[in-house]
Amino acid sequence: MIRNRGWYGAQIDLKNATIYLKDGGVGSAQQSLEIKIGEGTLTYDETRNMEYVRDRGLLDTVTEGDEEPIEVAFDFTWEFLKAVSTTGWGTPTVEDALKQRGEASVWVSSSSDPCEPYAVDIEIHYAPPCGDEQDEIITLPDFRYTSLAHDLSAGTVSVTGQCNATDAIIVRQ
Repeated sequence: MIRNRGWYGAQIDLKNATIYLKDGGVGSAQQSLEIKIGEGTLTYDETRNMEYVRDRGLLDTVTEGDEEPIEVAFDFTWEFLKAVSTTGWGTPTVEDALKQRGEASVWVSSSSDPCEPYAVDIEIHYAPPCGDEQDEIITLPDFRYTSLAHDLSAGTVSVTGQCNATDAIIVRQ
């Protein structure tokens, strides 16, 4: 399931979704890893800091405080991985795509600032099982992992990290 604590939409069954890790290439030069999920979760949290100003102890006005990055966590087993690539390289692992190594060593950062550490965009494409509902694409831009945990007996990977953005981009088609 995907759950966003900041947006209260319908629950999304990840079995009906495809997750893409995408680099910063443009057009046909963009590299991505398509991940079909078997079981798992993906959560992201958007946070706003609100500062309440008092006048002689009484609430007076509100201002926005410092921006906070989107917090992302996913834990899953996948059914298959597929590279969407024009370089002719093989299919990278999730770890390769997040670390810019191995089969993803030629990937470019999704960040527009070349001095920032390497990042990828996470895109969740959700196709509801009912034909009369709109497909949805959720983009979590400029994601950088902070922790990768592996459970070999369960065959799962757990990833946590942050995006250099305050809001997810949600589009319905």
